[in-house]
Amino acid sequence: MSRLGAAYERSYALGSARRIEHIGHPMLYADVVALWSHDARFLDSAGRPRPLALEGKDELRALIRKLDPKCDPHYVIRVLTRFGNVRRDRNGKYRLVSSLFFTSTSSSMAFEPMAYFLSDASSTLGRILRRTRRTRAPELFWRKVECSGISAENARRFVAFVRERGQDFLEEIDDWLESRATRRRSRKRQRRVGLGLFSIDSHT
Repeated sequence: MSRLGAAYERSYALGSARRIEHIGHPMLYADVVALWSHDARFLDSAGRPRPLALEGKDELRALIRKLDPKCDPHYVIRVLTRFGNVRRDRNGKYRLVSSLFFTSTSSSMAFEPMAYFLSDASSTLGRILRRTRRTRAPELFWRKVECSGISAENARRFVAFVRERGQDFLEEIDDWLESRATRRRSRKRQRRVGLGLFSIDSHT
């Protein structure tokens, strides 16, 4: 990821429209959002993520330390708040705004999620190319739809359309994964699986 990092450093030096921020490994933040959205200890009577205080039994510190006992809960919450995943209420409790981990705002983007996304895409392509009939791993795939001859206005409508539909679809996938996931520590190596979506907008 060093070349990618250098590219973003050059972009920043040239006055990028968005500020690049380092947040560390993105999986922790995604796991916090997922646990908050699915674990009964952190849900209200209607099954929705309930507002949580930082301290106390079955509150934010306990949730975050369950995932990583060594991390700083204050830092994790600051990152989640800064990128609009969490909002602090007037009573001091924190409310989960999205069931998926957002990594950008109108003025800033988190570096590590972008880097890992590109790394995952490259790794997926590499595994597709290396796969044989005897390969035991699941058969990965690469799918894409596109169309040329679209006006700027329809391009904006397209992005709004797929953003909404994509959010619903990813939340469904997330529910499926969480219902089958285990976060218990085990000596047996665990697989990481998932799905990534991105929109395309270019001039031809």
